[in-house]
Amino acid sequence: MPPLTDTLCLHCGLCCNGVLFADVRAEAGDRSPLFADRPRVTQPCPAFSAGDCTCAIYRERPRRCRQFECRQLQGTGTGEITVAAALRRIARARRFAAKIEKSLTALGFNNLKQPLKRRFEKCQRAAEAGLLDASQHARLAGLQLAMHQLNQLLAKEFYG
Repeated sequence: MPPLTDTLCLHCGLCCNGVLFADVRAEAGDRSPLFADRPRVTQPCPAFSAGDCTCAIYRERPRRCRQFECRQLQGTGTGEITVAAALRRIARARRFAAKIEKSLTALGFNNLKQPLKRRFEKCQRAAEAGLLDASQHARLAGLQLAMHQLNQLLAKEFYG
């Protein structure tokens, strides 16, 4: 049987793709190549491959990345959650994130080098400033609902 990280993490990637976290900060003594010229790295991580949820520098990843375990990984490790249930929750969170990505892109907030929540916040500020036209308001409402649902799911099922 493969390790839980192979089973879950390689189907997820939410901690690396900008959905769970906005950035990763270096810790004292961290020698990850990501911090060669900066104290933090904005998510999505440049070492993350979205296609297969892998890390190009896995053996040299930052200390915070080594230490983080989401609730799905923790729960399957203790037997509290089945692997099948964890994979269903991961798939649900990824569906919400994909729906949000689609809406943000349609509204013009498609800088994929920024974390999901940061792009959502920029979209919100643009709407509050009256920069979205009436035809975009229905999409914005759907986006707000999806973001709320994703945040609830992440708080309940993913943050450690």
